[in-house]
Amino acid sequence: MRISSWQQAEHNAARWMRHWGYADAVARPGGPDAGIDIRARGALGQVKYQAAQAGRPELQRFVGARPKGSAAQLIFFTGSDYTTTALAYAQEWDIALFRYRLDGTMTPANDTARRVHRRTAAARVPGPAAAPPAAGRSGRAPAPDRGFWWRNRRVVAGVLLLMAPLGSIGDEETYTGPPALDVLKFVGILAACWLAGAYLLATRGGRRVRVSTGPLRVRLARDRTPSNRTGGPSAPPAPPPEELVAEAARLLAAGRGQGAADRMLRERGTGFLERGRILGEARKRNKVSGRR
Repeated sequence: MRISSWQQAEHNAARWMRHWGYADAVARPGGPDAGIDIRARGALGQVKYQAAQAGRPELQRFVGARPKGSAAQLIFFTGSDYTTTALAYAQEWDIALFRYRLDGTMTPANDTARRVHRRTAAARVPGPAAAPPAAGRSGRAPAPDRGFWWRNRRVVAGVLLLMAPLGSIGDEETYTGPPALDVLKFVGILAACWLAGAYLLATRGGRRVRVSTGPLRVRLARDRTPSNRTGGPSAPPAPPPEELVAEAARLLAAGRGQGAADRMLRERGTGFLERGRILGEARKRNKVSGRR
């Protein structure tokens, strides 16, 4: 999860807490938190979105915000670092300290955090359902994303092959005459490069070319599920977060309109497509409640 605001930092930390076993961890940016940003049964979280080091006073305020008599695990998140006095205070009060990066990854900063992190250390980044990435039938985990150019390597190679014959024009070592032979050479180079380039462009993004005989037919089929590449079964899309659907349904039922619900979802760092899913589910839920 890319982090570009303090709201996204809190939602990212809540996803990690669900990944570590606190399944009901919820962040409510913008609401009254009384010094606590994330609440779960058995754990409380505090998130700092700042460049300065987190010090002992901030941890003391976090401990003071814990409800009286609560034995919940305290988990503190920062995007920077911790002072020496903060590390010593965290050891005294058994506070788990974590550092997060802007790409959403999380790193333990003390022994308590490492103990929390080891519960599900097999996965580096949790998915929307806070579960580690599943391996296919081959036993291998999905390959990591290697960037834009790697994903589009077939397109780049295909375009270069389409343009390659033009670079051979005027090459005296290739075209030595007579003119008829030079024309045949150019046509051969053009056909070979264009066929190879067209194949790369046709098979980009998981497509594959199927050739069947009698009569000869060429058909393109798109591999729509990433599980087909690893041999594993395709997973259904994760349901939208229950707390966001309930909040959106409440706003729509109160007559606040879709704009208010959409604004609430944007403030909580929800993407465009996910907002559409949540609003649709909220409208469906209100319609069912109205029938009852």
